[in-house]
Amino acid sequence: MKQFLIALVLIAFANPMFAKPKEQVFAASCDRVWSAVKIATAPPHYNFSQLDDAQKKGIVSTGNAVSGKRYLDITLTGSGETCTVALGGNFSGITHNDKGDLFKRIEDALAQVPSDKKPAEPKN
Repeated sequence: MKQFLIALVLIAFANPMFAKPKEQVFAASCDRVWSAVKIATAPPHYNFSQLDDAQKKGIVSTGNAVSGKRYLDITLTGSGETCTVALGGNFSGITHNDKGDLFKRIEDALAQVPSDKKPAEPKN
């Protein structure tokens, strides 16, 4: 019985490690990445999104009554030509990869957002 209790306590303390934010660095300005986040978090993949343009932070909801409601928080940091996106939220289970799915959607949406750089002007 004592071993069972120790195992239960260890599992309870280990569970928060699954909820650590995952980070991915994008080779684009945070303004451009934020535009991609807005595209990526639009329905139908997410039930709602609450995004703060000034702070470049937000929260999105996914899932339903059957699969369970799950929330992801989004934070952008960086300057210049790199931007780090941190996604936090609870472990979404073995059958879901909410953080990975959102990172993929941001990458796909980034291709839709115009580049920050202006094309080089031809020299005459």
